[in-house]
Amino acid sequence: MEYSMHLPVLTCAEAAAEETRFIQGRTNVSWQLMQRAAQGIAQEALTFLNRRPQKILVLAGKGKNGADALLAAKNCCHNSTSIEVIFSDGIPRNGLPYKAWKLCQKKTTVVPQNRLTSLKKEKFCLIFDGLLGQGFQAPLSDKIARLVEFSHSLKGLRIAVDLPSGIGDDSTGPAFRADLTISIGCLKRPLLSPLAQRFVGRLRVIDIGLPFPESNESCTTTTLLSVLNQPRPARTDKRLQGKLLIIGGSENLSGAVMMNTAAALQSGTALVTTCLPQSIKAKAVVAYPEAMWRGFATSKDGSIAVKNLPLIKKLLPQNEVLLIGSGMSKSAGPFIQKVVKSFCGDLVLDADALRPEVIRKVSHAKNLVLLPHAGEFKRLSRQSLSIASGKKYAKKWNAIVVLKGPLTAITDGTRVVYIPWGGPILARGGSGDILAGMVGSLLARRKSLGLLAFNAVELAVTWHAFAADDLRKKWGEEAVRTTQLLSGLPSVLKKV
Repeated sequence: MEYSMHLPVLTCAEAAAEETRFIQGRTNVSWQLMQRAAQGIAQEALTFLNRRPQKILVLAGKGKNGADALLAAKNCCHNSTSIEVIFSDGIPRNGLPYKAWKLCQKKTTVVPQNRLTSLKKEKFCLIFDGLLGQGFQAPLSDKIARLVEFSHSLKGLRIAVDLPSGIGDDSTGPAFRADLTISIGCLKRPLLSPLAQRFVGRLRVIDIGLPFPESNESCTTTTLLSVLNQPRPARTDKRLQGKLLIIGGSENLSGAVMMNTAAALQSGTALVTTCLPQSIKAKAVVAYPEAMWRGFATSKDGSIAVKNLPLIKKLLPQNEVLLIGSGMSKSAGPFIQKVVKSFCGDLVLDADALRPEVIRKVSHAKNLVLLPHAGEFKRLSRQSLSIASGKKYAKKWNAIVVLKGPLTAITDGTRVVYIPWGGPILARGGSGDILAGMVGSLLARRKSLGLLAFNAVELAVTWHAFAADDLRKKWGEEAVRTTQLLSGLPSVLKKV
């Protein structure tokens, strides 16, 4: 089985058509895909649960979605796990759902419809929703609607298999309220609807080996990270493994530029030069001696003074990539404008550099990369952050825009790539500063890696998000620090 670096965004109807075209009536192929789906669902569910499940409940419909859910539950089992199943249409009697049931039967107890209320007293580790799949057409039948509503009274981590029951091409709810939705084979378009978000929860996408045509709208997979597992050329030189210039920081905000630098070093760039206020240089050198630190005089507000421009301009042509903006103040705007106007390489703007007046000064950059969250995007464009507004802005300024949020997306005005990892663990100070350093680093290394600028950016964002998932698995979401992402960057590469 070959895994893809990208999986497309498709409507449910499109996904079903592609699946049918691939299977061509071959039951054995359909069964293989079902088993792969079950393995992937179980892996994601166990990663999210982060412990061995004792009790699992499956809500199973009459189709393949119910079979996927049953097999996934079986794959989550260990010796003491118990599985209970509620069949919406009775025990399956034929086809692949019957085959899946026979495989799971010994470990599974069927809950009759007249005993449902007794389940409210139980606490389940996992509740799988396999009532309806990509073939759903609104509205919910009364029978399914009652089961969905009943499920909301149960305790347990709620997993939607492929889509929450009630979500489809023509429906955004009411639906099963999932904590985690695992889309199978591709990213289903209904899951991206703003109206569906309260039902989707966190979103993951699993590759089961279905071949799809190239698409301008897709999501990355961890296979993309395999690029970073290739050995470096035997006779390479540090000057061939990336030269990155970082300008940032102020006397009151020294952490951001230090995290930029730490992330750039940890993600592989050989030569990192960081310009920051002279007053914070000493502690930076001690923290990260691998970087080349340049300290500069500051203005009254503590940011790098404009009078330093002649010295900084000498550094610009020595570097392939410039990252600027992290930890600088609003008053640093005139200084930032003069710097970006003079730079001719790949330019990454973050934080205080994400201002309309700065963008207007960019004229010679080979590639422009912007890293806004919702507030910064509104400051830039005077529009609320959305995929449509992000594409429009990227096209207008010929930029690669990383739209940071619960489901981060990258666009160049034509393509849109979603990053289905990360999530709430990244909702803390400093995660954007680490991402900026990684983006700058992989842009600086893109020639040695054989990547275009867009691919280097999506590689950095995917690596950052996957490391966040790994950090959550190891330590949970509460008692962690943002900088712990850095120590996890090497280990996640071993998992792809």
